Parts: sequence; C-alpha cells; structure tokens
Amino acid sequence: MLITLRGILQDRGVPLQDTIYGRTEDNVLDFPMHIGDFFKVKSDGEDVRDFEVLNRLHCLVQEKKQSKEYHTVCLQLKQIEDRLKEIKGIKDTSDEKLIAEKMELRKQKKMLQETKSVLESKYFKQSTEEIKKEFSLGHTYLEYKDSFYCSSFAETATLLPQIRDVNTPKLRDMPLFVRGIRDLSVAVEKGVPLGIVGGPCLFGAHEVVIDVVHGNGEVVQFDFSTGKNYDKGKLAEMDLEAYLSTRHQDIVELNLTNFKGGVTYQEYLSMQYLFEFALALNAQVVIPIPDMSYMKFFQGITTPIASKVKEPAFRDFEEISQDITDMYLTVMDDLQLKYPEVECQVLHSRDPRLCGLFYDKREQYIHKLSRMGRVTEYKGRTEAIIDYITMLALPYYVYGTGNVLQIDSVDEADSMRKCMKIHSPEVTFHSILFPEYLSADGTHTIFNAPLEFKEYFLCGRTI
Repeated sequence: MLITLRGILQDRGVPLQDTIYGRTEDNVLDFPMHIGDFFKVKSDGEDVRDFEVLNRLHCLVQEKKQSKEYHTVCLQLKQIEDRLKEIKGIKDTSDEKLIAEKMELRKQKKMLQETKSVLESKYFKQSTEEIKKEFSLGHTYLEYKDSFYCSSFAETATLLPQIRDVNTPKLRDMPLFVRGIRDLSVAVEKGVPLGIVGGPCLFGAHEVVIDVVHGNGEVVQFDFSTGKNYDKGKLAEMDLEAYLSTRHQDIVELNLTNFKGGVTYQEYLSMQYLFEFALALNAQVVIPIPDMSYMKFFQGITTPIASKVKEPAFRDFEEISQDITDMYLTVMDDLQLKYPEVECQVLHSRDPRLCGLFYDKREQYIHKLSRMGRVTEYKGRTEAIIDYITMLALPYYVYGTGNVLQIDSVDEADSMRKCMKIHSPEVTFHSILFPEYLSADGTHTIFNAPLEFKEYFLCGRTI
C-alpha cells in the first residue's frame, strides 16, 4: 500500500503545523512511498541535532540550563550522590547514625531529582514557544526503524551546505531518511577522510526467472529475486526456498532465463548519486555489485538438490550474473569519465584482489555478528545477507576511512543497523536513504514492476 509523509502524520493524529515539516514542500509531503509503517512520532532525543530547527531548540534548552537555579540543583544532587557513595564504601553498615543519614540523603535526592525534572520541563516548554515564534514550526518529527529520521533534501542541505548544488533532482522531490548528518558536517569541515557506499541490487523482480522441472514433466516457475512463484502470470506467495526443500527429490532440471533488458533509471541514479556526493564532499567511493551474494543465495537454497541438477544451473546463473554485472560496469566506466576527480572502486566476483580484501577485513566483524543471534530465519539466505550487511563498511575496508556515508535505498535500512552495531566504535556511519521510485504504472516500485514498466534507461552494453 502506498503511503505519504502527510498521510503518516494524519493517521497518527499529528497536525502538520506541530511538526518540523510545516514548511516542507507539498511534493515531498505527498510523495507516494512503498514502505513499511515502522514510524514513531518523537520530539526529543540526541537525533534532534539532525534537524536545524530541533538543533536550535536543543541549544535553547541547554542555554536555559545554565541558570543559577538549575546549576544549584545539579550541584546539590552531585554532593548527595558523592556522600551516598562514601557511605556505601563504609564496612560497618550497622551504625544507626549512618543509616539515618542515608535515609535522609535518599529522600533529599528524590526531591532534587523531581525539582530538576520540573525545571527541565519548564525550559523545554519555554524554548518550544520561542521556536514557534522564530520558525512558525512545531518540534515533532518522525523516526523510522528506531535509527533514521524522516527529513528532506532541503533540510539535509541546511546542515550540510556542501551538497546544495549536487545534480540530484529526484532526491529533492521525496522524503529522505537520514542519520548522523550534523556529525557528518562537522567531519567534513575538519577535512576528515570520508568514504561513500551504495549502488543497485543485481536485478529486480521479473528480470530473472527460474523454471523448476519435475520428473513427471511438471514445471513450476519462480521469480528469482523475490522467490515467489508465478500463478497465471502473476506472482503468488509460494516460497522458492521452501519449495525446493520439500520437493527436491523429483526435481530434474533448474532452467534460468534472463529478461533484464538494461539498467533502470533508478539503478543508474543510485550510482550517479554516489559520484555527485563524492565530488561535493571530497570523498572516495566503493560500489558493491552483489553478484557473488546472489550466487551464495542460489547455492544456499539449492542445498538439498542433486549436484547433477544444480551444477549446470550454477554455471547458467554465473553467466547471467556476469552479463548483468557488465551492464553496470559499463555505466560506471561512463560515470568515471564524467567525474574524473572521484576515486571509485567496484566490488564484484571477477575482481579477486578486492574480493580477497573484503573477506579478509570483515572476518573479525562477522564473529561479532554471529554473537548477535540468527541473521535471518531463512537458512539458505544467511551468507548472502552477511554480504549485504558487511558490504556497507567497504570504504572502511578498502580506504581505511573511519567515516562512511551510505547513499542508498531505504530498503537497506536493516542492513545498516546491523552494520553499525558490529563496526562500532571503529566506524562512524552516516546515512541518506531514499524511497524506491514508482514505475509508470503508478502502483509498483521500479524494482517490483512487471517488465513492461521497468523503464530501462540504458539498454544492453551501450550508453
């Protein structure tokens, strides 16, 4: 179902004028998105610094906390906490005077904490009223998946003025999901080395089809990318991995067909954005083409299939994935000519040097990932998903950049959340994520659109 930023706020009963989006352009507020409803309405937290208005609110509150009354309360609290620590360290806990003193101190501590909270609420209310007068905006905003904040290009460029003139018209017309932008701005101002990562998936829905042939002649057709079966020409809900697991004994052939006719407009832009931002931010780029990850997925879900059946299919898929990879490499060669100042490396299965570096550098972080629990409930997809998570740290592996900016589809939000956890504190990640573009049918995203609505921007190997 399509949703919009305006609609999300309306569904939660939040008036637009009470949010930071009160001056956001209508085309951004009404941009249709195919996105899960993982939004929370918030008005505070450290992330407010990723919005200019809310950062101003934060600064006003901090200024008011410099008052004598607040300072006195904090000083008294510290003195009481220090005395309680001293008492805790005394071995003789049966002293009645100490017991009475401790009880009195705890009482005073509770009263002071309540006073402190009242003062903070007062300062926040006063600051909010000042913000409304100054900006005619509220202080409520939307958080996505507990990590990203719904923003816009205009807001992001206010914090990061270096990107104001980048040639990314599409990004200006849609909501963006960001994190760490103010920290990124500080890093850029200091000249800290920055790496950028992002890029397209290998292929989308309907572009590669697999026919599962049984000994009795029955043929069941699946879409490779989504793993769903075709029922009368439309995608149904049968899962490819589950099907191969339960019906593997009488499968005699796995036939693959490549229908991808070129690079879609969104796939092209997902690469071009990286060069534009790298030029503006003086950053280095790594673009992963996940052909090896798709092969790992294929190998994982065909584990129960007889070798004589799946080995020919592996060879066919390798040829298909290399043909598609070559399309992207051709595009990136062209982009490299247009942006000669940008240093860019491309990870794919036929670059053994870069693949070796990737697998070597990520090893210690995979151990951390394994301690976090199961990566996915789908066993056959585990290795591919590990690739997707760790590929987001490629600029750190390749260039050693401790700051990494992800410019990517919002569908990669979960991968980034896991990547941040396993690479902390060595790497500081920043994100600018965009919703998937809608195809010409007005219903599907370009990724999920039927072939006739894929809108191939660059066909075959020609630019």
